[in-house]
Amino acid sequence: MEFDISVIIPTYNVELYIDEALNSVKKQSFKGSVEVIIIDDCSTDKTHELIEEFKRVNDSKSFSIKTIYQEKNMRQGTARNRGIEESNGKYIFFLDGDDILDSSCFEKMFDKAIEGSYDFVLCDWAYYYEDKGLVYVNNDLFLNKQVLYNIDCEQLYEAPTYFSVNKLYLKEFLINNNIRYGEGYIYEDFEFYLDVAQKANAIAIISNPLYWVRVNEHSTTKTNTMGADHINSYLKAVENSMKLFNPRGKSSYYQVYKHLIQKSIYYAKKRAPIGYKRKTLKKVISILNTKNKHYYVPLNIIPLNHLLFRRRYVQRSKINRILFVDWLQSKGKLVPIFKIAKKYKNKIKYNKLTDSIRNTNYYKNKKKHQKLKKIESFNNRPINDNSILFLGFDYRYIGNSRYFFEYLQERKSQFEIHFVTKDNRVPSEFRITPRSMKFYEKLATSKVVIGESWLPLDFKKRQGAYWLQMWHGTPYKKLLFDSHEMFISKYNRNHKKQKQRDIMRWDFLLSDSPKASEKFISAFVIPKEKILNFGYPRVQWLKSNQENTELIESIKKGLNIPIGKKVILYVPTWRDYNFKSHRPNNKYKLDLNILLEKLNDDYVVIDKDHSMSLGSKEVNSQVINPSSSIDVQELILISDLIISDYSSIIFDGLAINKKFLLYINDFEQYEKARGVYEDINKQLLEFNSTDVETLANKITFLNTEYPNVTYEKVKSVLANIYTENSNLMLENFIQKLMNSKE
Repeated sequence: MEFDISVIIPTYNVELYIDEALNSVKKQSFKGSVEVIIIDDCSTDKTHELIEEFKRVNDSKSFSIKTIYQEKNMRQGTARNRGIEESNGKYIFFLDGDDILDSSCFEKMFDKAIEGSYDFVLCDWAYYYEDKGLVYVNNDLFLNKQVLYNIDCEQLYEAPTYFSVNKLYLKEFLINNNIRYGEGYIYEDFEFYLDVAQKANAIAIISNPLYWVRVNEHSTTKTNTMGADHINSYLKAVENSMKLFNPRGKSSYYQVYKHLIQKSIYYAKKRAPIGYKRKTLKKVISILNTKNKHYYVPLNIIPLNHLLFRRRYVQRSKINRILFVDWLQSKGKLVPIFKIAKKYKNKIKYNKLTDSIRNTNYYKNKKKHQKLKKIESFNNRPINDNSILFLGFDYRYIGNSRYFFEYLQERKSQFEIHFVTKDNRVPSEFRITPRSMKFYEKLATSKVVIGESWLPLDFKKRQGAYWLQMWHGTPYKKLLFDSHEMFISKYNRNHKKQKQRDIMRWDFLLSDSPKASEKFISAFVIPKEKILNFGYPRVQWLKSNQENTELIESIKKGLNIPIGKKVILYVPTWRDYNFKSHRPNNKYKLDLNILLEKLNDDYVVIDKDHSMSLGSKEVNSQVINPSSSIDVQELILISDLIISDYSSIIFDGLAINKKFLLYINDFEQYEKARGVYEDINKQLLEFNSTDVETLANKITFLNTEYPNVTYEKVKSVLANIYTENSNLMLENFIQKLMNSKE
């Protein structure tokens, strides 16, 4: 019988983890057929018994479990190769016996695999710690792409870590190219990794970290480090790898050699007896230079690699120099020295140079050090079990933060509340200036801290405090790990790593609908248990005021909207492809002048642009450009129709039956830059127009030809469906947190 996926799991003394690994395979959302092949490499603990019990309970026709027991210990490479030969799956996935899979791993990877003719599909990965959960560390540039073709497949060599396990391989690709693991030694996957990259013609990439590498102090690579086994295995892996290494890419030799030099020094330092560093490095360099020492080296590389490869320390086998600059790098001294050397090269006088160092490293830092010391002292104060600190939406007095804050004010809540902003609409007794000393004091002593966007990483979280992330909308456009974010990641390789560090501090995340919760779990890799399905305070405000005619008329009057005019709210969102661009592309924006020419005089348009967007405003008596102080919820409340593109604003309006239309003329470009959730996009297609004339026609016949049936379907999935007051639910939940004692 052929299966969709064969999962090959080599095991050796993993009794502490094998249940979790196997259950992560069993609990996959994937609906296809799976064959699990477990090859035990002569375990001496209870791994055997646990495997057989799992097989007894779970073996079935569509989830077949095959167990193989090696006659003698022959390492993981032999086990994996045997798994390849025994497999009956169209695709092969390798899982280590102590690692874990995200529940959507196979579904996402298989769906991607069958989209095109890919040799394999690669997903992102994260480390898993028993005490702190997932820690994301990756910053591989190729992750911002959707597919790598031909020579570009060798961009995998740029990764600092070479993993073979986070990939779904077409079995035919492995068999036809005779790609196998090294046998009988540790680091057996190195030659496998090199071979798949140099022989692949198409690699699809999934940006989600679906593979979780357990940091296991009992693993093969972390034990028996006092003997020579690790170094001997590594040397054998290097030697065997160089025999098959025949790359296509211009910089592939440099990328692989750079990786090998770094690993040689690290392994000799951490996984071998004292005295192995020099001779290990000498042996590795000899192998590399014998293979090739006349290869391309990029120009713009870090000082360490500049010295090793452009100054040819490696090619000339300058062992002492290599070890010395590596030591300088480890102490954080190489870059400063490199900069000083460049200044000397430019003939800067010594006195000027020392003055520059003094100003940079002492005088400028002294005041900062004193401030940090004061801030640190606040962490010694007791936490106020009744205090809530609102950080707002980047300190702005808008959104969920504003409406929940005002709710607590109106209720004369017993909580001690403060809002971090410069907005004078917050009364002075509640208002705290961002990054003031009072701010740091409240941050350190508040029981609950509420944010609505990414929080700066220098904000320290106290043990015993709770951080609640309200976020800012039901996602239509893809978020973080669900998106390749090619433009943002291009400018900041650590972007996703930094955001995941923030996510790790969130105790709870507020959601407005079950569909939003589903997207948050995937995009933020956050446990379901942390999601609060209470609905948004900003949407609750809309629901509470939808019949408030006095308020509605007051807002219209403040915007000088003539009596009897129909109000169209236009709220485009920003474009990732304009990130850091000095010449932003604004062709995606709706030309309101042309639109109004095609409509009668019954309409006015409120042009509410995104805060990150740049561009000129329309000049037209029927176009209103509201001030930034007016919250978009007020504009939703007074509108008769909302026009947007990828903004979650349309989902807020669903809660009070506001009709919407979409104007999207850059879908392919946006999809490449960020992407949208396919299931949501499919539901919204009927509302979209790609040209102004079609949009104007839909507006003209809004009352007679609007897709009301589809609208109700969208509403049932994406609108705030909670009948209980969202603010009250959140208030009661926070009260429980206040009463809790850690």
